[in-house]
Amino acid sequence: PMATEQRTQRRARPIAGTRPTVRLDEQFARDLAVLMQTGDDLTAAMRTAVGIVANMYRTAWHYEIVPVGTAPTLGPYKFVEKPPFVGPPSLPTVDHNGPTWTLSSRQTSADDARRQQQPTQPPQRQQAGRQPVRR
Repeated sequence: PMATEQRTQRRARPIAGTRPTVRLDEQFARDLAVLMQTGDDLTAAMRTAVGIVANMYRTAWHYEIVPVGTAPTLGPYKFVEKPPFVGPPSLPTVDHNGPTWTLSSRQTSADDARRQQQPTQPPQRQQAGRQPVRR
């Protein structure tokens, strides 16, 4: 009964705020040391690694590459420049009046930051057959 209880606990969904205990074998320690060469501490390195793998799983499941609950295998990959924000990007909503920035919208570039600071003026509509007025 005790072994079954421990096995079940290991597979239970993690609970935010708890401090899991993770045993480091030689390979796990070497892999974490590589990640920590970027300046991350142990916690940040583990969060980064788990976040990358979790996003890979979510993407594979979303596009039905493998069934949900099945670990996908990563094939070729491409390195890209790190975006200038932390976390998933959120884009402004756009309607016929132009972009609407909300508190949840994050800038995705320096251009977006400048645009967000400047109030946008609605475009001047030109009537047919008339030249725009120059001021």
